[in-house]
Amino acid sequence: MKTKKSKKKLKLNLPRTIVFVLFIYIICYTLFSLYNGKVVHYNIEGNTVYSDAYILKKCGLVDYPPILSINRRNIKKTLEEDPLISNVKVSYGWHFYLNITIQENSPVFILKSSGQVVLKDGTLIDNNNYYGIPTLLNDTPVEVRNLLADRLSQVDSGILYLINEIKYDPSYDSTHRVIDENRFLLYMNDTNTVYITARKAKTLNYYLTIIANNELNENGTFYLDGDENNYTFKSYSSVKR
Repeated sequence: MKTKKSKKKLKLNLPRTIVFVLFIYIICYTLFSLYNGKVVHYNIEGNTVYSDAYILKKCGLVDYPPILSINRRNIKKTLEEDPLISNVKVSYGWHFYLNITIQENSPVFILKSSGQVVLKDGTLIDNNNYYGIPTLLNDTPVEVRNLLADRLSQVDSGILYLINEIKYDPSYDSTHRVIDENRFLLYMNDTNTVYITARKAKTLNYYLTIIANNELNENGTFYLDGDENNYTFKSYSSVKR
């Protein structure tokens, strides 16, 4: 005679079931919140040419959309199409922050011959009322001009504002052979003049320190086109007329 096997009844483990349901609920709620959560704050860094408001408007971010609906590649592409912006990084931050870091292709000086503005990478653009940057007075080989733009962009902005005009002024020896094809003469707003070589234009960062440390109380010409740690100064009053 065959005996019937008794079927075991499944018992519901209420505590485990509750924990499982809560776990699923938390995951679904989190995903829903992430998907629909709007941007709380934009953290924009590196911009000096354009305001935060302009950047947000250009990228269509004025209305604080859901953070996951934002296409970071599109933002990067849109901003980098502007010649004044060389590189953009876009990332998500905590608490629904969106980080936009901008590396600018800043305006460095104006060409007197054409009125165009030379950017950090040598690109020429139309002058749309750019103020506070110097003017390059004379024709300069493109390669040398681009080198000057790149190196001047590394100088402190406070020093750059002191430069009024720039003259390409290569140095020659007694046989009229070129000694330094990258030399320039800067006409400063404080009426001093400064010789620099484009490759070492960052020596301009020491300009105000040199004046302060030497307690110079007269104007003249600074020669910063030699070794980085050396300079000479010749006052205008010492020049025989």
